Amino acid sequence: MELGKVINLLIKKRGLTQVEVASRIGKSTTALSQIIKGTYNPNPDTLGRICKVLNVPQPILYFLTMSENDIPADKLEIYRMLAPSIKDFLIKIFGEESVELKEEVSLN
Repeated sequence: MELGKVINLLIKKRGLTQVEVASRIGKSTTALSQIIKGTYNPNPDTLGRICKVLNVPQPILYFLTMSENDIPADKLEIYRMLAPSIKDFLIKIFGEESVELKEEVSLN
């Protein structure tokens, strides 16, 4: 799943709006929208502020964006074996409200 899609899902799960998140990270709603659409990659500082607002560590955000396409062929079997459990565990840590996120992330 793309980074912007994960960010958008987390925004929704937190009950926030893009306007609120943009304001809290010091960016325009247009800039945040471009990040969500994938037309603009956030710099590390902006991504850090997004993660802080969403209460999700950056490594977790990146892990939730991983799909089989990101994994080398020789590691794919172990990824398929471990990733669903790890993603499930991480989603449980970040709250019961993330059930839809779990379903969305599992589709990758």
